[in-house]
Amino acid sequence: MKIRVFCLLGAAIGSSVSGQTTSGSLETGTSNTSEPNAIEQTTTSPTSDSFSTPNGTTLNSTETTQSSMISGNMTMGNSSTDAFVNLETKTYPQDSYHMPPVRVIHARVQSDAPMLVDGVFVSSFGDGDLEAGYLSAMDTVNTASVEGALMYVQAEGINVNVRAEEERCVRKSEMAYIVFYEILIVQTNETIAQFQDTWGETPEYGPMLPMDSGRCSPLSGKDDFPAGCLQFNGDDGQPNVGPFIGGGIKDDDVRAPYPDNYWFSFPGTCPLESWGDKTDKCRSSTRKGLCDYGKGPDGVECTFAYNILGWVTIDDVVGITAIENPETNSTYSNFTEWCLADSNNTEFSGDAQSGEMVTGLPFWEDPLNSTANAARAEAVIATYIKTLSSGSTQIESSVIAAFHALPTPEELASSNPPCYQTVESCGSGNGCKRVGYSQLCTECSANETCSTGGSGFEFPKLSKAFTTLPDDETTTPNLNRKGGTGSGSTTGTSDASASFVFTASSMVFGLIMAMLAL
Repeated sequence: MKIRVFCLLGAAIGSSVSGQTTSGSLETGTSNTSEPNAIEQTTTSPTSDSFSTPNGTTLNSTETTQSSMISGNMTMGNSSTDAFVNLETKTYPQDSYHMPPVRVIHARVQSDAPMLVDGVFVSSFGDGDLEAGYLSAMDTVNTASVEGALMYVQAEGINVNVRAEEERCVRKSEMAYIVFYEILIVQTNETIAQFQDTWGETPEYGPMLPMDSGRCSPLSGKDDFPAGCLQFNGDDGQPNVGPFIGGGIKDDDVRAPYPDNYWFSFPGTCPLESWGDKTDKCRSSTRKGLCDYGKGPDGVECTFAYNILGWVTIDDVVGITAIENPETNSTYSNFTEWCLADSNNTEFSGDAQSGEMVTGLPFWEDPLNSTANAARAEAVIATYIKTLSSGSTQIESSVIAAFHALPTPEELASSNPPCYQTVESCGSGNGCKRVGYSQLCTECSANETCSTGGSGFEFPKLSKAFTTLPDDETTTPNLNRKGGTGSGSTTGTSDASASFVFTASSMVFGLIMAMLAL
């Protein structure tokens, strides 16, 4: 069996990083509140209804519509066209403040590859219809930070010991792709007012809410929803906060501790019903998170728009498509073909609770070490760069030609508004900076020069949405953790692993560069 550079990468991770330990135990089975389903499965034909004014929201007749004015004009891969620059976005000149749009890059693990419709990548569940496909891709779903996209794959998708024998050669939910979403976000004023005192590690966001099959996941039973799910539309006496984007850190899964791993929730219309149960009446009577195709988020009528940049196949990332098939003298076409070729061909076999590896591909070695996992996350980016330049045996070249390069976190930060304009606490002290592909506002250190204001900007006093409920009944519990008490980037590793950070990072960087040079 001949494995090329990807296996060298995996071997380097395994040999250069030490310190595998586990902490705590992991519940088995399925929980409604622990693991949002990041795999798209099925949906119904979406509808594009006009916005119905929700309770407590009045739209002034002096609203104007204009092309969205996004600061900066990013060059995305094969085109200098900014996918968001021509969005039609309503403005409200009578209002003193609305959140300026923030551009981020997230990832989703999917079983289906997007399809190209009229030059735009949308969900294949739209059956070739642009607007239906656009809605289907982000209709009440969860996303992950690019840095943590592999966490779901590693923790849930690859361990052969948690699958039935007849499913040995199929990953969980047939996951096959990591898709990169460029998303433009504008939270409602009520969102900022409601959560700004409690949003913790994810400023600008409400609480992360697990979404499953197009609906907000109940805490128990069928209709016992967390407060946040009811606040999208002011149901059951909850404040009408609006369709807020939620965010939360997810670095405490002992099976796959990934640094800088955040999960996000994006509500659509009719968020309490699954895809198959979303009626036209329900959609039209609830607020829009996802804007209609061609419309930009304004924080009133809708809160986010997106553009799919491209994707990588998991088989390319882990190196299966670089393994030579001795029967054909060419490389294997996919995971299933490789797995069926030999009963010893196992991607990952390990303890179901701790995630400790027994055998598998070199790419997955040392799975409990956060430094090794960070290197794996870098390999996802490197694979995408290589796909853009050299192609993929699993993606047609005509499709790759429509991909766009990922902007760097630095390019995103230069395009986005400063944090003090969206997070009040960033207007004092050392200020804040935007970090990572998710562009989360992070407090600066004393020796950094981070702006805390400018041009006379003063953060407004925003009013919370009305409710008669006490605070404890409007608070959403932390649904993003499995009971872990820490949030450091070394979860699941020993203290000794810190001494290997430079060695592992340097070696992996060199191997990634070598891979790109092939």
